[in-house]
Amino acid sequence: MLALRSVSAAGRRCKFTPLRGLATTGTPRTLPSSTALPRYQFSSIRSRGMAQVPVGQPTKPVPEDRSIVPLKNPDLSIDLKNIQGDIYPTFPKKAERFIFFSITNPAAFRKNLGIFRKQITTATAAIENLQKIEDARSKGTVVPLTQYQIGFSFTGMKTLNIGSPGDGELMDGQKQHAESLGDEPAPGSTSTNFIGKHWTKDWREKKIDGVILAASESDTNCKDAAAKAIAIFGNSIKVEITEVGQARPDKNKGHEHFGYLDGISQPAIKGLVQKHAGQLECDPGAIIMGLKGDGFQGRPGWAVGGSVMAFRKLHQRVPEFDKFLEDNPIRKPGLTPKEGSELRGARMVGRWKSGAPIDLAPDRDDPTLSDDLEKINNFDFQTPDPGQSRCPFTAHIRKTAPRLANKRAFSPGALIMRAGIPYGPEVAPTERQAKKTSLDRGLLFVSYQSRLEEGFSFIQKVWANNPAFPFPGATGGTSLNLPGTPGLDPIIGNATGQVRTRRVSGTDATATASTLDIQEDFVVAEGGEYFFVPPMKTIDRISNGDRLPGV
Repeated sequence: MLALRSVSAAGRRCKFTPLRGLATTGTPRTLPSSTALPRYQFSSIRSRGMAQVPVGQPTKPVPEDRSIVPLKNPDLSIDLKNIQGDIYPTFPKKAERFIFFSITNPAAFRKNLGIFRKQITTATAAIENLQKIEDARSKGTVVPLTQYQIGFSFTGMKTLNIGSPGDGELMDGQKQHAESLGDEPAPGSTSTNFIGKHWTKDWREKKIDGVILAASESDTNCKDAAAKAIAIFGNSIKVEITEVGQARPDKNKGHEHFGYLDGISQPAIKGLVQKHAGQLECDPGAIIMGLKGDGFQGRPGWAVGGSVMAFRKLHQRVPEFDKFLEDNPIRKPGLTPKEGSELRGARMVGRWKSGAPIDLAPDRDDPTLSDDLEKINNFDFQTPDPGQSRCPFTAHIRKTAPRLANKRAFSPGALIMRAGIPYGPEVAPTERQAKKTSLDRGLLFVSYQSRLEEGFSFIQKVWANNPAFPFPGATGGTSLNLPGTPGLDPIIGNATGQVRTRRVSGTDATATASTLDIQEDFVVAEGGEYFFVPPMKTIDRISNGDRLPGV
């Protein structure tokens, strides 16, 4: 949920449709009969970017299915061996390490990149991994997985003589746009030197040229995989920051730290993904540069097959979020205070903790909806009511994915692939009792798009942070007498300025015109950067020392 339109991380639902001629690697490990099989997390988030986040404990663990179901016969014009695998179909994982590095010796780095290239997991290989997981699950075994990806920030691109692939915000770097994303500036921050009030010291000060992703089925294997990658590059890099993500345990699998089921509304990429009822669709060019539907004309040839990765470290204040819901229950006949709090949270997110959409279950949770891939996303915010009696205009999933209710305002490019993962410990009893966060936890948000200005950045700035969205006339073509302005996204929307109050409307089902003031941020960015994730053929050119002119 924390994932701009949360598909961020943990536990996407997925029933695999096999490709032809899949290879087999890795030796399955047999589990004791009493051990439950782990559910693999596929994730993502559009976020503070963050997206969909619930409160309290989830009602059930994530199902075995996921929303990204690769087609058995994909579009053969798309070279899946040229695309890195976390872009599509995204890595199946339970643990992930993000190794942020600076380049200390460009010539040696290029040589080592040629060696590391053999370890990178392509889209073809990632799809094969999904098949292995399904095969192992049916046998009661677990497949050891090691998956890698690499990307470069604007400073790394300049060091390696890589020009712009056609994304201005990528080449500016995230710091230059952080305040417009809603990150609160610290004293001394300027328009040319952003200092995030809540950014960690490392993220404020470190020079980040690139990122290596290492993902696996266990933290132990993931740690070993990260060490192997670092060893390959040796003294040609300096590890500046390492962020460690891990799927939440037991019944919390598939749920972000607020408690909401995550990773259930990924887009169906035409020609690659099997579409379920109500699932939003996009051309492959919305995610992958140079393919059909790419909104940018004139991509350099070396960019085709690449993507832009948005990374955000999103700290979640879970006890404070829970306390807010506890203090603000919806008071409605037949509801207990606890149920009223759960309803308030569901209306803020747009889904119940089970993942069931409130557009289909407006009064009480209906977990059967989230068990059915043909129902969980089969809604449009317009039937039977285009207003907010069922789902508020400000609900997280409506702000970040307006669907048919905002068809005229909807940009086809504003669909992103989310691949985030939770980080940090479970809430401690002392935190629950004090109703105050003392440990760092949250979401390592990752999204992929062909252009930030139409993807993550657009969603955060133009929709989530815009109190006037949706605006009269954009909700299916007729004015719905909105209460002034609908307000901010209550989960990831960010008010700017000294007073960080977020005003939202529609969260009370008994008085949809009423507004609610939220005095604190429940999701706070602690750092982040943008990265170009090159196609495999371009990695070969970089390792060979080619200069890649941009646009």
